Amino acid sequence: MITYLIIIAIATALVYLSIKIEEKTTNKVLIYLSKIIAILFPAIIAGIRYNVGTDYEGVYEPLFNKILNNESIESGRNIEIAYILLNKLVILIGGNFNLVMFLASVLTITPIYIGLSHYKDKISVPFAFFIFMLLFYQKSFNLVRQMIAVAFVFLGFIYLDFKDDEAKFEDKKYKAKYEEKCKKKNKDLSNYKPRYKHGKEYKKYVIMQCLKYFACIIVAGLFQRTSLIMLIIPFVREIYANPKFKILSIASFAIILAVILNFKTIGEFITQFDSLKYYANYFKGIGKPDISIAYYIRVIPVIIPFFFVIKSILKDKQMNFMYSMTVIGCILLLLGYLTSTYGERLSYYFSIFQIVMFPYYVRCLKEKKFLYIASIVLIILFNAFLWFYDYIYMKRDGTIPYKTIFSMPKETEAVNVVEEENEILENNV
Repeated sequence: MITYLIIIAIATALVYLSIKIEEKTTNKVLIYLSKIIAILFPAIIAGIRYNVGTDYEGVYEPLFNKILNNESIESGRNIEIAYILLNKLVILIGGNFNLVMFLASVLTITPIYIGLSHYKDKISVPFAFFIFMLLFYQKSFNLVRQMIAVAFVFLGFIYLDFKDDEAKFEDKKYKAKYEEKCKKKNKDLSNYKPRYKHGKEYKKYVIMQCLKYFACIIVAGLFQRTSLIMLIIPFVREIYANPKFKILSIASFAIILAVILNFKTIGEFITQFDSLKYYANYFKGIGKPDISIAYYIRVIPVIIPFFFVIKSILKDKQMNFMYSMTVIGCILLLLGYLTSTYGERLSYYFSIFQIVMFPYYVRCLKEKKFLYIASIVLIILFNAFLWFYDYIYMKRDGTIPYKTIFSMPKETEAVNVVEEENEILENNV
């Protein structure tokens, strides 16, 4: 426990230092060096671990050894191509399994750092990174491929943060149609209100931003195919970003909730088709809705602060957008209580935005000193509680205790001693 607290503290301090250096100096070498160090520290910690993470010894280390020995890797688990290529690249340069874990962590932390830096004018980046370390860092020790995918999804959202187009042009076709209608009905143009459209350059800009987003999702999909569900997001962005569509967005939340609460019925229907029986695993363990108090403890502190800063969020399309994604994440988390872990894992693509929303809540309350301080304390306590409950008390993702590769020889020797003692006992018998 203490080991992880020290790791979290140092990682947060290094991010804070990198942000301050960027603010105080124009020396690009120093700026990039501080950023690289901030990213490398937690990545190195992830890389030098030994048998830490539930799937470390059960999936990822055996997979590396199979690729190393040119053995068939076909099994019940369909490992995505990007992760296999990462292993092959490491083997090609003479690296070991721990180098794979290090690079996987780099591929997770770098997009998170870049994504958070994009919002540095709206949030405290070190505070956001601190929350990431509490909620998701240790999760990446187990869900290696998925957390890489989650990180690239998070990165992709910075490209959906469209700049407002100040150069608006009147829609002349709309005006001509309006005039034609007025002539037919013998009405004047006194009630005409001009409608504007964005220029061609702005449309090109939006298309290019969306293409960058799609590129991030494709990369994510090459590590974890379930992330490809996020390809739909640009097509529904306006619904969740624009306050004008708040009724429509709330309606979509209700529909998603209804689907989840009837997931068992839907699952029974889908698995009747032979071609869809592969997806039966996603519906295993489904029973009647039995939502424990733990669910409410996880989601209420995430959703409620919105109502204290509602005006600020609704003014900022991107923050309103990410808050909506966070709400969807909270709803999808229900799948973890109704099904197997597949449902909960799907929610991570949306709940990752908590690391932005919590610091944004705080920033919005900066003018109200009591609420500002109280919000910082409560947010830290809430996320620290989740960290302690998940990783320390429940021992989820198998990250406790933290062991390094430097402990490997001692453990190997201990195993050899036990084997020798067993041989002696057998011989004596």
